[in-house]
Amino acid sequence: MLADLITDARYAVRQLVKSPGFTLVAVLTLAFGIGATTAIFSVVNTVMLRPLPWPDADGLVRVFERVPQYGRFSVAPANFIDWRVQNTVFERIAAMTPGSDTYIASDGPERVVRASVSWDTFDLLGVTPALGRTFREEEDQPGQGNVIVISHGLWQRRFAGDPGVLGRTITLSGVPVTIIGVMPPDFYFPNREVEFWRPIALPANPTRGGHYLAVVARLKPGVTVQQADAEMKAIAERLALQYPANSENESAETLALRDLITGPIRPMLMTLLAAVGVVVLIACANVANLLLVRASVREKEIAIRSALGAGRRRIALQMLAESLVLALLGGALGVLLAYLAITPIQTLGAGSIPRVSELALDRTVLVFTFLVTLVTGVLFGLAPAWQAARGGLGAVLKEGGRSSTGAGSRWMRNTLLVTEVALSIVLLVGATLLIRSFANLTSVDPGFSAGRVLTFQVALPAAAYSEDHQRRAFFDRLLERLGALPGVESAGMVQQLPMMGSYVLSFDVQGRPPATADDSRSANYRVVSADYFPAMGIPLQRGRALTDRDAETSPMVAVIDEAFARRHFPDEDPIGRGIDIGNGTDGFYEIVGVVGDVHHGGLDAIAAPSMYVPYKQDPFSAMRMVVRTAGDPTSMIAAARQTVREIDGTLPAYAITPLADVVSESVADRRFAMLLLGLFAFVALFLAAVGLYGVVAYTVSQRTSEIGLRMAIGAEPRDVMRMVVGGGMKLATIGVVVGIAGALALASLIASMLYGVTAFDPASYLVTATVLLVVAALACWIPARRAMRVDPLVALRQE
Repeated sequence: MLADLITDARYAVRQLVKSPGFTLVAVLTLAFGIGATTAIFSVVNTVMLRPLPWPDADGLVRVFERVPQYGRFSVAPANFIDWRVQNTVFERIAAMTPGSDTYIASDGPERVVRASVSWDTFDLLGVTPALGRTFREEEDQPGQGNVIVISHGLWQRRFAGDPGVLGRTITLSGVPVTIIGVMPPDFYFPNREVEFWRPIALPANPTRGGHYLAVVARLKPGVTVQQADAEMKAIAERLALQYPANSENESAETLALRDLITGPIRPMLMTLLAAVGVVVLIACANVANLLLVRASVREKEIAIRSALGAGRRRIALQMLAESLVLALLGGALGVLLAYLAITPIQTLGAGSIPRVSELALDRTVLVFTFLVTLVTGVLFGLAPAWQAARGGLGAVLKEGGRSSTGAGSRWMRNTLLVTEVALSIVLLVGATLLIRSFANLTSVDPGFSAGRVLTFQVALPAAAYSEDHQRRAFFDRLLERLGALPGVESAGMVQQLPMMGSYVLSFDVQGRPPATADDSRSANYRVVSADYFPAMGIPLQRGRALTDRDAETSPMVAVIDEAFARRHFPDEDPIGRGIDIGNGTDGFYEIVGVVGDVHHGGLDAIAAPSMYVPYKQDPFSAMRMVVRTAGDPTSMIAAARQTVREIDGTLPAYAITPLADVVSESVADRRFAMLLLGLFAFVALFLAAVGLYGVVAYTVSQRTSEIGLRMAIGAEPRDVMRMVVGGGMKLATIGVVVGIAGALALASLIASMLYGVTAFDPASYLVTATVLLVVAALACWIPARRAMRVDPLVALRQE
């Protein structure tokens, strides 16, 4: 058996070498399908199948608060402390907050991303440092946490891998800290951007009103996520009854960490995996059609082999061997194409796919590809193998030794072609819907003008800028100098840019009863400079904008947006009304103006109510600068950095990016899905067109004598054109009808990825069908032109 297999493989290789054109087309067709499948499966494997980078990661969960007006929410410190004491389902439970600090190196200041974590976070994760130790409980107290653990990457980059780094004191944001540990090379938490960790040191009198903690926990052995969720909900309900002023109607939610990471991206990845599966099926159908044509050409050879004693099983196995050789060649080239696609996928998916930087063709992916290759080889080899095995010498002799095409072979080729067209329609419909959805999304007015705007962040260290007046003075100087730069039209700042998260605060309205759980009042809170609105291009609708006169000694004022006015002042003019904002200040802010709505949560999110106050009346230490330029905003990057250094040489300007890129990043996941599905649809359309062309061209070659006879007895070229194109278009039309039905049946799978268009949009289906029929007509027209030029005398002489 093995000897026969080796013999068949050698013979198959010799046959394929003799037909280089056929072999090249078949191998390339398979390579595109298998390569695309390998690339997408590598993403699925990395995101959904590969273990998380922590020991026993299946036991890790995230715990959230559930707030009536916002749903899943970060955790208040006092609630976290109660959770830690009262729960019985977790081995450990820890809290963390993100942040960053300035490290002054020999080449200048650098912003380094940190995570402030509970002292036992590393124990919870089950990770030990490569050097030194992690935190002790006594170090996780206010005023006692001047120790840090650094990442392996920071150790290599800034300390050249020096083992003597332990015990070294460095300065971060003006505060001396001591390095006590270095983590292993492959460790990161909660993401790869974090380069050092410090104790979170929660205050002695924690609040229940401020929600800012991310909570992670490890389940006890035998405890399920559902059991933990039930207990945490019960604890949260007790706290809500015990502290109604801050926690009324609040609950909790426990989710597996893996589900939280992969959940949002899972539908898109499954859709793309199904799409590449369709491409592989189309490629199989295409190659099967090529092999059927090749088998019909080789009928005489196969019949003679049968007459010499080769059984049907032996002949079928020979044909399958040839198919498997083609599949293996296509699979090998597909792996190469998938490898070349890794970097582009990482670039496209950087803002939308978790763990995309870990993407690799590991053993799991290669085994999957090998299995797909074998299955593919069998799939597209079955039809020609069956066709070859059922032939005989008698049929060939009846045709005078010429190759022939029987009804069974023709039926198989036509069925495969209809299948190709139908599957192509399914992909084309999905791609068209995603393209229209993306166009709808990107046409949404974000509420500001992102063009020609440069943004960057500056964070003032508490050690050097501990007083409010110091922060005001710094940002006043910075805004003044930025505004005076050549090419700058206006310069403003905000503590948090749109589409980069929401900072929500509750408020009360002067003259109204305090808010209740049933009548909650909250809005996006933004601290801005006077020139923020013109720099962002946010229009003033009524009242007045903020000015430089709205200072710390002036009456407190605020500007709201139209969404705020519609929701909280539907039947009255908000100008002059007072709001008490939960930002730590006493008294009411007078509403002095109303500006246009801004989509702070993203283009696909409804513009939520927002309120803006002058930064001089609530000075933050970290602000985002917004610089509107007369030309290309990137041309101002060097000047912006230099301006910050001139004011304070210890501060870096970081996170520098055009505002347009921020908007673009907010739709990165939709762009990724649209581009890949569009690419797969294009490949499917091309393969279907090639398949249709091949079938029609082969049919023309087989009917040359018939066409010549028709023309000899008076048929016009246009009649031949109509006959050839009509036959091909009949198959294409059947495929389109079947494909539309399939697309309608599968439409719900893509519905969650759409915006501004339904999964059953008639225009998308009509456009898709039209495009495919036009391409099909072109594919039929090329061989039809050849048929029109048949010389009747030559054709009859051949007969």
